[in-house]
Amino acid sequence: MRKNHVAVALASLLVAVLPAISAPNLYAQAVADYNAGKYGQAASEFESVKAQYPNNALTHYYLALCRQALGHFEKAKQEYEWVSQNGDANLKSLAAQGLSRMSGVKTSVSSGSSTRTASASPAAGSRPPAGAKVRKILEFYADW
Repeated sequence: MRKNHVAVALASLLVAVLPAISAPNLYAQAVADYNAGKYGQAASEFESVKAQYPNNALTHYYLALCRQALGHFEKAKQEYEWVSQNGDANLKSLAAQGLSRMSGVKTSVSSGSSTRTASASPAAGSRPPAGAKVRKILEFYADW
């Protein structure tokens, strides 16, 4: 009878711990997919990591980069804004740069039969890159 309790306790512990152990691996895969230009796949993986670690600013930042590269500008802006409020000083600066680059990006919103285009003006003295492409991140580390 005691062996059953131990087995149940061990199984419960594994179910609780395995997601936390797998997150760093999933995060590493997401970064690799991002660096390989697989932005859709990376975004999906970063969303999974974000679900497990909702306060990880680096995950939000990479998700913003993926969303921007995919042309999902409103979602990218939301992630950049989250990082600019919750990240460390370095990530806050990078998020501000991302928001600045996106300030002149045109977005289309369609509802029913009408489509409208909105455009924000670029910041003074700055010019958004053609197609608002994202620069490659060289290397970041996260403590899990």
